[in-house]
Amino acid sequence: MIPECPRSRETRSRTRCHYGQVAEPNQNRFGLLSEIKTLIKNEPFTDHYTIIPGKELGRGKFAVVRKCVEKCTGQEYAAKFMRKRRKGQDCRLEIIHEVSVLELATASQRVVNLHQVYEMASEMVLVLQL
Repeated sequence: MIPECPRSRETRSRTRCHYGQVAEPNQNRFGLLSEIKTLIKNEPFTDHYTIIPGKELGRGKFAVVRKCVEKCTGQEYAAKFMRKRRKGQDCRLEIIHEVSVLELATASQRVVNLHQVYEMASEMVLVLQL
């Protein structure tokens, strides 16, 4: 029998995963923030906003940003349409993480402010100030 090096035992115990431990209250097991203050509305987005045709502000791999106008105030916003399923996987938690990061960055003048969030069957819409 080969004696175990005491140093290797220390290293192993420090790097061992402890699955029974609870992470910080606002984080899940993937390290994403999961608590938000913004109310996610389940009403149709088009009941409250009009999408300006031909005014696509940007396009990425999983989202499209379009210019829209709030019907009750006439204020213009950017609406970020994000698919909840990407490559067959549920990505709702990643969108919630983005919302929570935007909430944390409200004091910064260099980050756009989040106005509202809408959830539909296949996508979520983040309404952002221009």
